[in-house]
Amino acid sequence: MTRNWTADFAKFRSFLQGIDMDKYSNLRTIKTVEQDLPDQLFPLDLYYKYYWETTDFRDFDQVFEEYWTEKIAEIFKFIEVYFYGCSIQFVQEGLRARMYRIWMSILTQFDFQYLWNSLYPGELISNPTLDKTGIDAIVNLDSTKIGIQIKKISYRREASQRRFTQRQQKQADVIVEVPYLVIDVADSLSKLQSPRTHVQTKEKLKKILQIFTANFDVLPNGFVVFKKEYIIKIRHNLTCGGFNLKEQTIVPYDSVLEVLQ
Repeated sequence: MTRNWTADFAKFRSFLQGIDMDKYSNLRTIKTVEQDLPDQLFPLDLYYKYYWETTDFRDFDQVFEEYWTEKIAEIFKFIEVYFYGCSIQFVQEGLRARMYRIWMSILTQFDFQYLWNSLYPGELISNPTLDKTGIDAIVNLDSTKIGIQIKKISYRREASQRRFTQRQQKQADVIVEVPYLVIDVADSLSKLQSPRTHVQTKEKLKKILQIFTANFDVLPNGFVVFKKEYIIKIRHNLTCGGFNLKEQTIVPYDSVLEVLQ
């Protein structure tokens, strides 16, 4: 059955707007479970199940409860290695915070994907197996398999040095790093007005604020989402040679930022 991507996108955006960000504010600062997680403890299959493969968009607490119940045997093995002697409550709180950060990241990724498919129905493909290779989605354009990676960045971040791995080469011909800007608009504007801010820093802030305003929206609850203009610019440069796909295996996010201005 062909999906109605326009309707699914609208439903997803409504879901994002309804997330109570304040409810989970305490989880953003808890970083007690930062060890590398074994594959069995990653929640990708569960997140794809409820937010991409279907539109049964569930509250984070519901999904984490299912995750905890489903993964409890592997969680206890993880505790024996890293948290022997700690209380279950301590580990559960830390793991919940870790799962929340992954949840927010993948919801951002899905927002891009839903928006893309609402504009170009069914053109973008995404699944957990692909995601585990470090590629968020695949777009087939002009017989070229283009891997998409959503990259969360700030204006301070330097150019990417990420490699195109052998696992990824089996899935895509080239990877395009898609920047998702994480900035505090109010703080950036304050720095622009401050006489203590260096001139070069001000110019960089002006540039990033311009890009942010043109390509992103902030929902009433504070969730930052992509504008359709963003997708259109990316796809145009993919189909019209703007990224010189035949001359490189990775299009770094700083190159993509240039076409977003």
